[in-house]
Amino acid sequence: MKSIILTGATGPVGVALIKECIKNDIRIIALIRHNSTKIKRIPKSDLVTILECDNNTLKDFQPADYGVDFSPNVFFHLAWGHTDKQFGLNSTEEQVKNIQHALDAVHLAKRMGCQKFIGAGSQAEYGYATGPQNGNTPVNPEIAYGVAKYAAGRLTKIECEKLNLEYVWVRILSVFGFNNNDDTLIHNFISNCKNNIPMALGPCTHIWDYLYEDDVGRALFAIGEKGLNGKVYCLGSGIGKPLKEYLEIIKNIVNPTYTPQYEKIPYAEKSIKYLCADISELTNDTGWKPEISFEEGVKKILI
Repeated sequence: MKSIILTGATGPVGVALIKECIKNDIRIIALIRHNSTKIKRIPKSDLVTILECDNNTLKDFQPADYGVDFSPNVFFHLAWGHTDKQFGLNSTEEQVKNIQHALDAVHLAKRMGCQKFIGAGSQAEYGYATGPQNGNTPVNPEIAYGVAKYAAGRLTKIECEKLNLEYVWVRILSVFGFNNNDDTLIHNFISNCKNNIPMALGPCTHIWDYLYEDDVGRALFAIGEKGLNGKVYCLGSGIGKPLKEYLEIIKNIVNPTYTPQYEKIPYAEKSIKYLCADISELTNDTGWKPEISFEEGVKKILI
């Protein structure tokens, strides 16, 4: 892998992948939204070419119009619109658009001369699992977002086969890190701990799997180089713990005197109670393993 192109370049996963590529002297075409306010997240490097192209314009994008003088080997489609909990996640109309955008990304990969297409799936594809998840775990998505992710994964595979592109789908579980949005549970809890602000929480007894963003970037890089054609990988730390244990780790690092308000909010109906990746196949195929513990990740956020 000598060069890549990616959508979703300003998100935490995209930024982490770009950082890993720079470390390995890989050329990068980063596609971003017009007038993106998050462009400053992208590391400055002569290896990075930033071009404006959002999901809606993937189908018409012509890299030659921008003077791009190389053909990337691998296309990473990480962008996904309408992920807000209140309006987007269960909007069938908006999620169907994402499926078409993923197919548009496959065709752009072919136009650019890529040999491999890698799409970003989600834990939402699994629905309510009761054991570790891997690429062969049965899926039963319950919300429009999860259904659309699964459909995009299946349809992009079919399209890649038609176009003679290698294909890999990566179901990414819960990512945390410095570049995550401030409205995530981890960032909210850190902020409330710091400022000793009460925060109403649920029982927090469900099993969860958190992976630091830099490890996600390393994993995607490894998949770009060694991921096997046709595979579906589940990406997490491979360690499942009750959510309360993660929050207690944060509390002990940030403010040991803080008192979390557990069991103030009941679990939502059909809430996911188990999330943990089986990463054995990913490790066997690529050699990748997580390097950053949850504790280390929290400390990196606080720097």
